[in-house]
Amino acid sequence: MFIVCFLASLLGPLCGIGGGVIIKPIVDAMGVMSVSAVSFLSSISVLVMSHSTLTQNAVSRQSEIDTRSMVPIAVGSAVGGVFGKAVFNQLGTVLPDTELVGAVQAAILITLSLTVLICTLNKSRIRGLMLERAAAQASIGFLAGACWSFLGIGGGPFNLAILVFFFSMESKPTAQPSLFIIAFSQTASLVFTLATGSVPAFSPVVLIGMAAMAVLGSVVGRRLLRHMDSSAVDRLYIFALVLIMVICAYNLVRFTAL
Repeated sequence: MFIVCFLASLLGPLCGIGGGVIIKPIVDAMGVMSVSAVSFLSSISVLVMSHSTLTQNAVSRQSEIDTRSMVPIAVGSAVGGVFGKAVFNQLGTVLPDTELVGAVQAAILITLSLTVLICTLNKSRIRGLMLERAAAQASIGFLAGACWSFLGIGGGPFNLAILVFFFSMESKPTAQPSLFIIAFSQTASLVFTLATGSVPAFSPVVLIGMAAMAVLGSVVGRRLLRHMDSSAVDRLYIFALVLIMVICAYNLVRFTAL
C-alpha cells in the first residue's frame, strides 16, 4: 500500500492527478480493508500530497496558479465535496451489501475514464471553451467536487480534462491549478467526515505511512517534472487513464461476483 501511495503521488506534481484515482481501485483490488476505509485513506493521501506540493511551489516561488480565476471553481468543488461525501455515506446505509458501493464506484470510474480518454485522444478536433463567469465556474467545480468525493478520489485526471476543455489550458500548466482545486475539495470532505463522526476504522500505522509516502511522492514528482514537456505529460496522463480502467474493470467483476 505504501509503494502504491508513493507511485500514485508522483502523478500530482507531474500532471495534476491527485493519486486517489490510482490508490482507491488498486487497494480495493487488494481486498485488505473495507470500501469506506479505502475511500477515507485515499482521500487523506491526496489531501496531504496536494498541500505538500502547493506549499513547496509557494516556498520556492514556482507557483503558476492564477488564484483569483481558480477560486470560484475551487470553492464550488469544496461545497460539492461535502455533498458527494454525504451521498456516499447515505448510499452505504441504503445498499444491503457495502461491496455494492465499490461496484458502483468502479462502474462510474470506468465510464468517466473512457469518456476523458476519447476526448483527450481527439482534443485537436474538439474546440475548448473559456468559461469566464464565476457562477458557471463554481457550478463546474460543484459537480466535479461532488463526483470525486463520492468516488473517494482527488479527481486529478478529470480535473485536468475540465481545465483543458472548459478553460482552454495546456496539459502541463494545468497540474498546479488541478492540485489547488483538489486541496479545496479534499479539505472540505475531511472536515465533513470529522464533523459527522463518519470516520471508518483503520490502522493508524497505515494512515501515517500513506501520508509520509504522499509527501515523498510530491517531492520526487516535482523534481521529475523539470525534465518533462507537455507531450510527455500527455502520454503519462493517457497511461494513467488506461490503468484506471483496467483496475476498475477487475474491481467491478470482483465486487459484483461477491
